[in-house]
Amino acid sequence: MIGDIRLHSSTATAPGKKEVRTRDQIETKYKWATEDIFATQDLWQQEHDALEALIPDFAKLKGTLGGSSQQLLSALTLRDETEARIDRVMVYASLRADEDTSIGATQEIDQIATALAVRYGEAVSWIEPELTAIGFETIAKWMDESAELAVYRQAFDNLFRQKKHILSAREEELIAMAGQVRRTPYNAYNLLTNADLKFPDIKDEHGNDVELNDAAYYLLMRSPDRRVRKDAYEGLVGGYHGVRNTGAALLNGIIQSHLFSVKARGYESCLSAALDGGNIPVSVYNTLVETIDKHLPLLHRYLSIKKRALKLDGGVHDYDMFVSFVDDSDTSYTFEEGVALMREALEPLGSEYLSVMDKGINSRWVDVYPTRNKRSGAYSSGTYLTSPYILLNYQGNYDSVSTLAHEMGHSMHSHYSRGTQPYVYSNYDIFCAEVASTLNEILLQHHVLDRTEDPKVRLALLCEFLETIRGTVFRQTMFSTFEKQIHEMAEANEALTADAISEQYAEIMHRYYGADYAHDDLVASYWIRIPHFYYNFYVYKYATSYCAASNIAKRIRANEDGAVDDYLAFLKAGCSQYPVDLLKLARVDMTTAEPIEDAMQIFEGLLDQTEELLGVVGI
Repeated sequence: MIGDIRLHSSTATAPGKKEVRTRDQIETKYKWATEDIFATQDLWQQEHDALEALIPDFAKLKGTLGGSSQQLLSALTLRDETEARIDRVMVYASLRADEDTSIGATQEIDQIATALAVRYGEAVSWIEPELTAIGFETIAKWMDESAELAVYRQAFDNLFRQKKHILSAREEELIAMAGQVRRTPYNAYNLLTNADLKFPDIKDEHGNDVELNDAAYYLLMRSPDRRVRKDAYEGLVGGYHGVRNTGAALLNGIIQSHLFSVKARGYESCLSAALDGGNIPVSVYNTLVETIDKHLPLLHRYLSIKKRALKLDGGVHDYDMFVSFVDDSDTSYTFEEGVALMREALEPLGSEYLSVMDKGINSRWVDVYPTRNKRSGAYSSGTYLTSPYILLNYQGNYDSVSTLAHEMGHSMHSHYSRGTQPYVYSNYDIFCAEVASTLNEILLQHHVLDRTEDPKVRLALLCEFLETIRGTVFRQTMFSTFEKQIHEMAEANEALTADAISEQYAEIMHRYYGADYAHDDLVASYWIRIPHFYYNFYVYKYATSYCAASNIAKRIRANEDGAVDDYLAFLKAGCSQYPVDLLKLARVDMTTAEPIEDAMQIFEGLLDQTEELLGVVGI
């Protein structure tokens, strides 16, 4: 399980200029409690050193796993305990590094933690080949005789399912040794985009200078002033465009890493290799792409409505995508107000869920505000031996509250799976990872919409709902199409130059957004700012998860008998079953197009309501 565990406010410091605060200007209650993991960095170092000394012990176990069921169980227990501790070392280092990506000392401990994990991976790389050499028959017999060993039945089933792709002990060791090298493109990309790349200041709608960064970008994209949106877009995307050749080299590097695994392990394609770990049929990916392609006229209709509502005679540019049809700039939430709103929206999930969430907020799971050189975006982190941790860049708008609800969904999923399952099943496959987060977003949207009567405010909320589906289902499927195409280019030995990649991206943008989309040259470089392309076919799961979550939310909101219990059973199951089967616990079957079609019907209904309200408010 070792690996990447993760799945704004500003203050005026000079007249007319808003600058991002430094971390020491933020109150402790708004910063995550990393001291709960290790009280000091010295204690972190002690644990790191203890684990480093422990790693050689695994070599002594080589050749012993087939001796008896007890020897096998002892080895697996040691492996699980060691991995859990290494996860904790990695999480602490990762969180500290993300607090300020310009601080060399915390970047150093992050690299040290990663190096430890790589050495551990090398030390245990022989385990899977040795297990497959024992044979499933023998292990199955031992599991029948030992309840403790039988805990690993699903893990063994998954291992032997992939037996043909497991190499010899020496070959597995070599692949593990290459782990840190193969991670270099992502590490370099992360530092390039979060620490080294600088963007120009722009003037907001009030004439104030704004320090442009990735966190502020989304806030500026919602400005009712088109000049502000255009300046922010050109400033940020133009900055990425300026490193397009470096971006292409780094993206090619990670794709070549994926291709290396395909060739080494004998998979048919990068896509099939990426999906095989979760036993996800390739047809699930293709069904998503094909079903959304079929419904692109709905997205074209959305852009047509946006063009009309915003009076954009020249068409909808990329910098017009996020702005509301109506001015909702007066709507703002302090962090405490955002938490209260989220809590009200999630009441249908029951008192148990809410009490855990309250404890998490009060225990400082969340790192709330943007600070200078803090990692951009948002995520949920943590591991088996820690609380969940949430990185935010809270800006005080509705989108910030929605992001909080989203990441809290991840953290609650982690809390339940880690608190219910043994370590071996305490994580969850990324195919399921976005369901809990997206469900929270959907419940929040419905809650706010249901209690709002003012037509103009309702219209603003409908815009949010439509934009969520555009961004989560259509846009992520578009990214998935792009990701599949560039991997296929690499598989066909085609060069992944900046021009070649940009040409693919621009063509997909044109096809997805239709006749009312106004293309700008910078759009072709937008792919550079998407870190998820380094996550090996991750983004499609946002789309499938939204469709699954929407299906679950429909039953919970209708108070169907057992709907909440079934959903909580899904959260508590970790990875104790294959992902597609886990979703069936919550009554969702993603091997069919039905959940995707349901989401498209919801989108179409929202378009109908929006057009009706546009007439009511006279737009």
